[in-house]
Amino acid sequence: MFEKIISKIEQYDSIVIFGHRNPDGDCYGSQIALRNILKAKYPSKNVYCVGSGLPKFFNIIGTMDVVSDETITESLAVLLDSNDLERSEDQRIYRALDFAKIDHHIDTFTFKEGPEVIDDKASSTCELIYLFAKENSFEIDLVSASALYLGMMTDTGRFQFANNFVKMFSIVRDLCDLGVDPVLLNKVNNLVPEISLDIKAFIYSRVVKRDDGIIYVVASKRDREILGVTSAQICSNTSLISYVANHPIWFIASETDNGGMQVEMRSSMYNVQEIAVHFGGGGHTFAAGFTIKTFSEEIINELISLCANTIKRGA
Repeated sequence: MFEKIISKIEQYDSIVIFGHRNPDGDCYGSQIALRNILKAKYPSKNVYCVGSGLPKFFNIIGTMDVVSDETITESLAVLLDSNDLERSEDQRIYRALDFAKIDHHIDTFTFKEGPEVIDDKASSTCELIYLFAKENSFEIDLVSASALYLGMMTDTGRFQFANNFVKMFSIVRDLCDLGVDPVLLNKVNNLVPEISLDIKAFIYSRVVKRDDGIIYVVASKRDREILGVTSAQICSNTSLISYVANHPIWFIASETDNGGMQVEMRSSMYNVQEIAVHFGGGGHTFAAGFTIKTFSEEIINELISLCANTIKRGA
């Protein structure tokens, strides 16, 4: 499955691994794991991963790399957990010599720069990096195994969502056999900054519950400025309004700093991925999101209407 990716990797002495904006556990974990796996297999190659990562895991899984512009212009760029170059957190990706991509989101057909492996049935990009290593008999050390476990755990909502639970748990078992400490990773993942208390208070004070089964929160730029938080911090709290009885679709919408809108959607039983794709986003069947250039009441009403129609037709 990964033959073309391997071919690209073997052509270059320098490889830079990129992830998406607002990196999550799967993005960070897949970057760290792939970097370590490639370094072990090709010790003569320079392999880096760039982006902000997840700082609370740096002490136990690893830090990101500081890479010069010159290095990127001489490297193969491997994009992980993202549809295309435009969604890369580090926009220097455009300066790379060549490109490859591994992702588990629905194919938007917008990545045309090089070979890609896409499997939207995979639980996470970390699952694909595990398969990449196994298919090619690459070593997975304990740190890489921990990074892969982190990505699989977080992208499945602590293993609640998967297209193939047998496959997912088989991989998780293998990672645990390699020495992964699930208790430690879950403990660190649960750590939150003190500002989270203010975010929770804000979200619970702004919840809108509709009779058609939708529950949501909208945060303006002014709301965020008062709290002193980012759109990503607000939208990452969709779990706070999850699984409310008789409300199978929930979302948080936040105005971005440049007047756009970031939305994170979840559902216990309906396909919200299709709704996110409608707005140019993507994700998974029950967990998806999008970012657009306009924050307006009209778009929020359109989003609500699409959610209501999804519930009505039972799709």
